[in-house]
Amino acid sequence: MADKKEIQEELQALDNIKSLAENYEEIAAQRMQRIRGYVIQARNYLSELSEVYVDLKTSYEKEVQELLDKREKDDKSLPKILQKNSKTLLVYMSSNGRLYGAVTRKTYTKFIEELKKFDKDKIDLLIIGSAGKEMYESSSFDIPYEYVYIHDEKVNAEDIKKLMQKFLLYTKVIVYHGTFINVVRQNAISSSITGDEFFEKKSEEEISQEERFIFEPSFEKILRFFETQIMSALFKQTFSENRLARQASRVNAMEQALIHIEDEREIVHQEKIRLKHLTDNKKQLDRLSGYLLWETD
Repeated sequence: MADKKEIQEELQALDNIKSLAENYEEIAAQRMQRIRGYVIQARNYLSELSEVYVDLKTSYEKEVQELLDKREKDDKSLPKILQKNSKTLLVYMSSNGRLYGAVTRKTYTKFIEELKKFDKDKIDLLIIGSAGKEMYESSSFDIPYEYVYIHDEKVNAEDIKKLMQKFLLYTKVIVYHGTFINVVRQNAISSSITGDEFFEKKSEEEISQEERFIFEPSFEKILRFFETQIMSALFKQTFSENRLARQASRVNAMEQALIHIEDEREIVHQEKIRLKHLTDNKKQLDRLSGYLLWETD
């Protein structure tokens, strides 16, 4: 049985952990609010960008389709800036830190489940974040991968530039990341950032345009520019969605931790009361024994 000093030390330790969890929760909540604002702004930017891109594809539908057909057939006559390999790049976006709740593990599980569906000769893997690297290396998969470190809270222009140079080599790029539903629920999803799915849905909503554009320096370079901008914007969006999901998951995890701390503190507090009662009873018995001893004399 623990003595009074040990119980007091345990209560102090629980109070310290509680204070730490509350601070983590408060910081995560503040970051969550800030990131949510950025996500909304990014959605507006993508909406505006999509309007111009849809106009381009609608007005030059034949030319765009011819270029895409050449790309699909790996036609070497296609301008070099538009050439891509025939592979799909799978990107698992994890984290470098801990205490992000269950969303990082959920995303990894989805990544592994879908990885099994692909022909390994037709895919390449990219893992962002040390937590994902550790989980993948501890698995039974032997498919080679490339690891990239990106800070958990910000992605700079140089990071984006390097990633875009790699992404633009692939016919399709799929990112596995967390998405925010609400504070108590974050899902793992996959998003194509090549823009086809996002902008094809958008184009279905648009009315055919009659305008024609004059491109300088060339139609191919303008198309490449749009591809780069679209992919960059979509990647930043998935990065922000993942950050938002992680922060919400951390808030949820810290809230659960606080509940467990309070439960544990109540157990220790009851032990403290029990020890006090035992001590008081012993003192009473000692006093009673002394009284009886004097009475006997």
